[in-house]
Amino acid sequence: MAADHLSLQGHTIDIEAVESDLPAIFDMDIGSDPDDTCVAVMILKAPARFRPVLLITNDETVAQGRARFLAGLVQVAGVQVPVAAGLPSQRRRQKCLVEEAPLIPDSTPLDTDGIQTLIQTLRIHPRVRYFSLGALTNLDAALAQVPDLADRVELVQMGPALTGAYRRESPQYNARIDPAAFHRVLCQVRKPRLVPSHSTWGRYGDGLRQQLGIYPDDPFAAALRSAGELPTLFVRHLEAWVQTGKPCSIMHDPLTVLSSLMPGLVTFADVEMLLDTGGFAGLSPCSQHALQSHAGGVGCVAGKDLALPTAAAATTIACRMSFDVNLEAARMAIAMAVLGEFGVQIAVEWGKFNGSRTE
Repeated sequence: MAADHLSLQGHTIDIEAVESDLPAIFDMDIGSDPDDTCVAVMILKAPARFRPVLLITNDETVAQGRARFLAGLVQVAGVQVPVAAGLPSQRRRQKCLVEEAPLIPDSTPLDTDGIQTLIQTLRIHPRVRYFSLGALTNLDAALAQVPDLADRVELVQMGPALTGAYRRESPQYNARIDPAAFHRVLCQVRKPRLVPSHSTWGRYGDGLRQQLGIYPDDPFAAALRSAGELPTLFVRHLEAWVQTGKPCSIMHDPLTVLSSLMPGLVTFADVEMLLDTGGFAGLSPCSQHALQSHAGGVGCVAGKDLALPTAAAATTIACRMSFDVNLEAARMAIAMAVLGEFGVQIAVEWGKFNGSRTE
């Protein structure tokens, strides 16, 4: 197998380090689940590939712990990229995991007025790719002040989840944390690209581990421990996360970011999403029918999982939504984004090891 291509089921997927064609803003709830920290490592190891012009945090804590942790990662990497503290969520968190662990350096420079920095960044660039890896509170606040900036945003959103596919009574986290902002932003930007939770969850089998899960004892975590200070900080975050009772960190956010750079990694469909003000999402009947005709792929939304929102009133959102994921290619892409060419071997070992272990 060539290091820059992966052949699966008769299809060849390009896994080269394709560079973004747009400057990028990364809006992250980093500091709790380590999947955001993996994204930060990816960005900071290859800034020319991802073209970050702003890293901003959402669901921020009282002491802006998320932004201070993110600024610490930037400082370790020695990369020149602005870090700004965004807004708190309605939950008004006192602390996040990295503050409690603790994993934050004593002193790191950062911008404490994230919304004005976000507005200024959007004004500078005619078009940006906006990776929303958490709540949409920040972008909502910026567009409330300058609505015309919505035309400059190419939104790539991790979440929401379709009602029925998520198998929970509450909406997916990124929508639930600030559902009003989530609804307003999706109504303002043109054709957002969504990677809902049904695409990123998935086990090797009943009782077995998550296909995109990184566990402290697996080969990926072992390789990261000896890959330098930045990857080691990710592993320390992962270990703190597991100590809270979580078995692993599922790479929701890394897959969302890489899906926009690597054609074939995630299959998208143009759909009409029905989104209610509480964050529940469904599909229009015509979009349901179209997706059902594609049923059968790994990670695909089966027809039995498609349902309309629970609320009577819903807004129709024209968007591009993921409905299938090549999970083997996803593991390869994530491992290579963090470990370079060595990631090819590690991805294979990672998959084999976790595929034979119970959670």
